[in-house]
Amino acid sequence: MTTHEDHTLGEGTTIEPPAVVWAPGPGHAYPATAGGVPLSAFAFAFAVGFLGLVETGILTSAANGIFLATCFGIGAFGLFIGGMWEFRGGELFGGTFGVGYAGFLFSTALILKFFAGSIIAAAGVANFDHAFAAWLILWALFTAIFAIAATSISWTAVAPFTLAFIVLVVLAIANLGGTASWTADVAKVGGWFALLDGFAAGYLGAAIVLNVSMGKEYLPLFPTKLGKA
Repeated sequence: MTTHEDHTLGEGTTIEPPAVVWAPGPGHAYPATAGGVPLSAFAFAFAVGFLGLVETGILTSAANGIFLATCFGIGAFGLFIGGMWEFRGGELFGGTFGVGYAGFLFSTALILKFFAGSIIAAAGVANFDHAFAAWLILWALFTAIFAIAATSISWTAVAPFTLAFIVLVVLAIANLGGTASWTADVAKVGGWFALLDGFAAGYLGAAIVLNVSMGKEYLPLFPTKLGKA
């Protein structure tokens, strides 16, 4: 017997190899798995929601350390696992978003926690603020792609990305303003949008979990016309 099986039975007669079908259950190499979107959505909601609480002034800026810990922990970790689970299920949209935003939150926390001081010492506060604004703008462009792509899914998917885009742009503007008096007010506006974004992302995660678990639409997902097609 060779490693290549001959499926020919006489001249002109062949047997096609059976199609491989993955199915759940013991003994199967690739059992069915749940989607990772709810985990990604909740992880994002916790991180952006806490950012909103700090930026709006509802919580003191001294609590910013908890936001950084949230980014390192449930934010980056939850989004990474959720994204990889989506990739595992063949979902390009959810996988790219989850892993991409895991990197964003983890990198942002690294910058603010460990690198901001040395960068400011070397380049000055204004240059650090401008560089950080550029960082936010790059991620705003990344987010805009997903806001557009989400129009093929549902409005509950469009909302978190659209609001995240607004948050990133507004906070970038605040950083570009440097020490100007108006920057605090702009950052507060970004904080309120961040709170709305946290709610929108949390709603998306809750809707999927409740509807799938209960077998009934308790929270509507508001599919778009493209999503219905």
